[in-house]
Amino acid sequence: MRTAFTIIILLLLTATFFGQLPKNAMKKMGQNPVLFIDSTEVDMTAFQALNQFDISNISIVKPKKAKKLLGDKGVDGGIYVTTIKSAKQSYWNFLSTKSEKYKQLIPTPIADTTVQYILNGQALSDSSATGTLFLLTDKNFKSLDMIDKEDGKFLMDNAYPKRYIVIITAKRFKGQVKTKPS
Repeated sequence: MRTAFTIIILLLLTATFFGQLPKNAMKKMGQNPVLFIDSTEVDMTAFQALNQFDISNISIVKPKKAKKLLGDKGVDGGIYVTTIKSAKQSYWNFLSTKSEKYKQLIPTPIADTTVQYILNGQALSDSSATGTLFLLTDKNFKSLDMIDKEDGKFLMDNAYPKRYIVIITAKRFKGQVKTKPS
């Protein structure tokens, strides 16, 4: 029963994601794409065992590019899944190199529960921060500023209930969803 439920959830998640891709990309995907979780190749069993709530990002690599990257294994394309844990580790490593203050105040990736991230003036929810910040690179990153509300410097205290506010400025990057201001 759990396996059937997992497969159905994974198919729905995949169908939802695929529904956002251009139709041509889907037509080009083969029947047996190479599967990766956190950059480690896995089989379908491991892929199906993945909890949908642990997923941060899904990237689809079309067969032509996958074949260049993976050789003959990539003839049907590739699916890369990044878990929340791996994405947090990745953006924590990145931001730690950009700000010594960030590294001191947020000593581990799991310590960022006290942080409200703001990217280009827009507050990120806890659920969207991981997937969005994971996409930061040296190419799109511009600046990082931190506010510790206990220092007495804070923006609209009620709007950001967390202790630290991390303000990131970056160029709009590939994979970032464009939203309209509310």
